[in-house]
Amino acid sequence: MTQKRNIKGLSRFLFLISGGLLILLPIISVVIWLKIDLLIGFMERPYDTTTFTIKTQALGMLFSLLPLSIWMFGLYNLRRLFKNYMAERIFLEENAKYIKRFAWVNIIGGGLSPFISGVFTIILSMNHAVGERFLALDLGTAEVHIILLGLIFVVIANVMADAHSLSKENDQFV
Repeated sequence: MTQKRNIKGLSRFLFLISGGLLILLPIISVVIWLKIDLLIGFMERPYDTTTFTIKTQALGMLFSLLPLSIWMFGLYNLRRLFKNYMAERIFLEENAKYIKRFAWVNIIGGGLSPFISGVFTIILSMNHAVGERFLALDLGTAEVHIILLGLIFVVIANVMADAHSLSKENDQFV
């Protein structure tokens, strides 16, 4: 009984967190691009904001929708998963699908991350003088961890789907 209560409580917490992030992330993304000069102050190296135009902001904001939409799709599926868990609907084929979608979001998001950061560097430096424009591709352990985590979740989702199928078979024999 305590285990079910723990699952319900944690699922409710994560349901609320994922819902909050679904609201906050788009707002934060827009605010960052509209008020980029405030963000520049937190950077290690100074950035020349005189080359930062409305066009740069618009392109950055539009392009940031791609990774944002990928991660929001993952959050949406997690939210649906936790909603089922809150209702004590644990071992469902539907939940395996939510986990698998979240897993693929991690794999795709982690795989695209170096290219996305590359496009952002192009956007941020496109108004620089010739010879000062740059392209930086970033692949670190965080991206590798995200991809590996996604692969682990794919396996877990497949195990859950198989367990659900076996459970249905067993129910038919009784």
